[in-house]
Amino acid sequence: MSAAETPTKALDGLKVVDLTTVVSGPYAASLLADLGADVIKVEPPGGDSARGYESTEPLYILNGMTPHILTLQRNKRSVVINLRHEAGRETFYDLVRWADVVVDNYRPGVTERLRVDYPSLREVNPRIIACSITGYGLTGPARDRAALDACIQAYSGVMGITGEPDGEPLRAGPLYSDLCSGMAGALGILAALAARERTGAGQQVDISMLDVQLSMLNYTATMHLMSGLPAERMGNEHALHAPYNAYRASDGWVFVAIVLNAHWPLLVDALGAASYPPALPEFEGHLAYLRSERLNDRVQRLKERSRINEALDALLATGPREGWVALLTEAGVPAAPVNSVEDAVADPQVRSRGMIAEIAHPRGGTYRAPGNPIKLSGAGVDSFTPPPELGADTRGVLRDVLGYDDSRIGALLESETVAEAEG
Repeated sequence: MSAAETPTKALDGLKVVDLTTVVSGPYAASLLADLGADVIKVEPPGGDSARGYESTEPLYILNGMTPHILTLQRNKRSVVINLRHEAGRETFYDLVRWADVVVDNYRPGVTERLRVDYPSLREVNPRIIACSITGYGLTGPARDRAALDACIQAYSGVMGITGEPDGEPLRAGPLYSDLCSGMAGALGILAALAARERTGAGQQVDISMLDVQLSMLNYTATMHLMSGLPAERMGNEHALHAPYNAYRASDGWVFVAIVLNAHWPLLVDALGAASYPPALPEFEGHLAYLRSERLNDRVQRLKERSRINEALDALLATGPREGWVALLTEAGVPAAPVNSVEDAVADPQVRSRGMIAEIAHPRGGTYRAPGNPIKLSGAGVDSFTPPPELGADTRGVLRDVLGYDDSRIGALLESETVAEAEG
């Protein structure tokens, strides 16, 4: 393959300054970095607070690095700049002149106090795209509220519809609000860059975690707005479809989701063709019930949801999880094993898609982490550089990106305006 034919990453040449911390902002910037952007992470003295997220489980720390840093800081460079120093701010502004994008997830008001808000950045570089990811947005009566992922899940109504009907509200297992907001931030940045291609002007991208979660409620919110009826917790069930639930097999759980009427007879026929259920009267009784012609209609299935669940519970309990999943998958029925994380990261489909990446650690050795979920045919094989030690690239960025000479770099280091990795 010639040099001209060598695959390039989609965002090669895009220059990003990353002011983010912990999860939502770092995830937005990491998506851009995985796609080829040159991301320079600007950290305060002491670093991103996630560098200090130690655990009572020592196996969650690898050579001094936390899971947050290992997962969200790959493909980036790290510089330490004290933005509270005037000289530090001027150094940061030089990075803004170099950059296409600045992304932060500070609480509203912080960027203004540090003079790194969009109006300040626009004066330095009129083409800059400034993305701010906040809990409640940059406007509105709640903009100054403190926010964490679970608070937004609670506030947005997501937690209110998650859990069993008679149980407590539950948050999603992953940091759902943070990660969705990071994905939205990356999308907003790309939209603003596309607009800049037409207009030549930069703009502010204002991502509210609350807005994103309201958007993720999607037609569930529309159903309430149309009907006035409350959106209730339904566990694994679905308001519009049945069966739609996890059923206990003899050695695990199987999720079955019937949305299209065409899938219903496929499910019933597959259950009847199974070789391991015992030929017991109650088993045949459940099958006879499921074969009732009226259940071919989705609305009727909703009316008989409890009875259908009872039958499926009894039938699937007679065989192993993998056996049922294989049988139903072969029949074209939407079904899946309810995997643990251990199951999921070892799954052949996950591995075949490159979703478990082997990444070098800056102190030697490697570790595994989730890969890049965005697959582009022209980008070649995914590659990952190690997550940087705090300040590992300070000297190099000041010299090679900003053109500072050794004397200027030395003065900044001596005044503790910037810092570099120890050793």
